Amino acid sequence: MKSLLSRVCSLASAAVMALAMCGFGANAWALDKVTLKDGRVIEGTITREESCCVWIKSEKNGLKRDDMFLKDEVKEILRDATATATPVPTAVPATAPIPGTPAAPGAPQSRKAPQTPEAAPAPVAAKPAKPAEVVPGDGTPKAAIITLGDGKNDMDMVGVYMTKHALDKMLPMLEEQLGKDRTGVVVFRVSSGGGYLYEIQRMVDVIHKEYKPRFRVVGWIESAISAAAMTSHILEEIYFTPQGNYGACTGFTTLANAVEGFDLEKVLGQMEQISALSGKNPLIMKAMQVQVGLSASIDENGDVRWFEDDKAGDIKVNDKKNILTFNERTAREVKFSKGTASTLDELQTLMGYQELEWVGEKVKNVPWPVSKAEKWNVAYRKQVKDDQDNLGRYRAEYNMQLAAAEGTERAERGKFVNRARDTLNKMVNMVRNSPNIALFNFNMDAPQFKRWTEEQDKLLRDLMR
Repeated sequence: MKSLLSRVCSLASAAVMALAMCGFGANAWALDKVTLKDGRVIEGTITREESCCVWIKSEKNGLKRDDMFLKDEVKEILRDATATATPVPTAVPATAPIPGTPAAPGAPQSRKAPQTPEAAPAPVAAKPAKPAEVVPGDGTPKAAIITLGDGKNDMDMVGVYMTKHALDKMLPMLEEQLGKDRTGVVVFRVSSGGGYLYEIQRMVDVIHKEYKPRFRVVGWIESAISAAAMTSHILEEIYFTPQGNYGACTGFTTLANAVEGFDLEKVLGQMEQISALSGKNPLIMKAMQVQVGLSASIDENGDVRWFEDDKAGDIKVNDKKNILTFNERTAREVKFSKGTASTLDELQTLMGYQELEWVGEKVKNVPWPVSKAEKWNVAYRKQVKDDQDNLGRYRAEYNMQLAAAEGTERAERGKFVNRARDTLNKMVNMVRNSPNIALFNFNMDAPQFKRWTEEQDKLLRDLMR
């Protein structure tokens, strides 16, 4: 298992490095300027602008980042060195409150669960975003909720229920319902306790290269632990639920042994690159992976400075005896989260929209419309759960049926061969629905599993000759 993880981490690390170099060519940094109302000026390349928001790529201290700002945060926009600055009108203030009351800077966070410090005077929490003006003629933007994991029903493991395969399948369905004009919004509602390191880079690549160019992509965190947090880290725009938690990203080669040495260095390097792609300080994820101190200070302009020490900054985020896990309050205090929402209306307001069309059908006991992609996603998870529950039985049955066919006279062999073939087809269909079943349950990649099934099919046909 350790050798497999080591090989996988090496491939993942190489993929991250390749990804980190994409999209930043020599002409990528045109002189666009976004001046914020707090006085900051961001210089770089504006990559996208909607009625609610503006996206700009920039570089500071050697760190390339891709920021999104709500229009009510922006004073003016300058598209190139010769253009005239465009003032951004002030939007009508929002009225929806953010759930939860701010408290004192956080105490050290446990790797098992976020801690809740005693209440004390606290810094002013981030206010809900003010809805942006809807531009006449643009139409109402469309949005969809996609659940990544279902922690309530034990269908949340990264690599099993959260997969690149599922993201690939859902993409054309989302384009069908949200459109291809880049105004659509995909909200990933994350509820997962972790999973396989192998799948992190694969999901990151799809989100970064395929989803972000097509949609405004947002994370809405209910629980993102370990591999789920490492995957979600590619998202620039993250919101929490009131009970949200995020972190505790220690990797393990077995249930008892944490990743260490060279394997750990590769995973740390991988997450540094993912942090750079989403504009996050790498010290945040490092504190979620290993025991290091972490603190932060927020200056008069609202910029957050991070320190690999639990006393250097004004806000103690983590001490060196613990692995960091954010809860809703601590994530918001240090601006890792852009706000807290318990309902779609609250989330919509935080994202800066007066109105969104949440596509899909109403489903009993589901608090949001279920889009075509999400309907497929839920069915996919249920099928994987059923396959996982039955896989051991199918493998045992196949071996018994094969043995019975081999030990029976030719005239009586057919019924056992047919039963064995039916069981083999069930396993083939499992892998067709979720390719990772071959890797994690048969210890074979897709080509190896295909060769194995072809060999088994030939064996069954030979038994009938």
